[in-house]
Amino acid sequence: MGGCLVPDEHARQVAMSYRSGFVTSGLATARLDASFALGERGRMLAGYSHFGDADYAEHQALLGYSMKIDSRVEVGVQATYLLQAVGDGHYENRQWLSPAATVRVSFSPRLQAVALAGTRPWDDVRPWRMHAGLAYRAVPRLLTLVEVESEERWRLRLGAEYCYRQLLFFRAGFATAPLAVTAGAGVYYGSYLVDISVESHPVLGLTPQISLAVCF
Repeated sequence: MGGCLVPDEHARQVAMSYRSGFVTSGLATARLDASFALGERGRMLAGYSHFGDADYAEHQALLGYSMKIDSRVEVGVQATYLLQAVGDGHYENRQWLSPAATVRVSFSPRLQAVALAGTRPWDDVRPWRMHAGLAYRAVPRLLTLVEVESEERWRLRLGAEYCYRQLLFFRAGFATAPLAVTAGAGVYYGSYLVDISVESHPVLGLTPQISLAVCF
């Protein structure tokens, strides 16, 4: 949420983030993502993430493509390659995750809907992950979100973000199953966005995250 993290159709974006799960090095995730226009209606997305430490690590590489069907509807596909390593770098598992399909519908300048299905390994018999969300901007400075996710169980997320002069962003939200409370703030200046957020788990504690995005 915030700033150029939802770029316009002509923008290019590079984003880096670091998330420390419950302030534990073994649960930290570092990400690098890039997005850029491809033709008048297409957009490419590429990303890499690293989770874990020297004892156990997961590497994921993502490649996706989306295309505008018309002024209101955008569809896309993405595939992710997973590499799991244990100890001194011995690779225990390499596999393609099942492709994910996304649909974004803009009902009006104030209301958008997004749905995603997929992201399961090819040979996994468990149900695919499903995700759907609505973003509504009642007034220019306030964005509200409702998200529903189904994997092993259903999870609901609610959030709101307030924008001050297209410069500062403040947000808060919560999620169920398990219960989590989130808060964050960002500074958007020119083509740069710096964002800091934290998620609070009632038992495991805090998970901070910092992100830097460049749009050009």
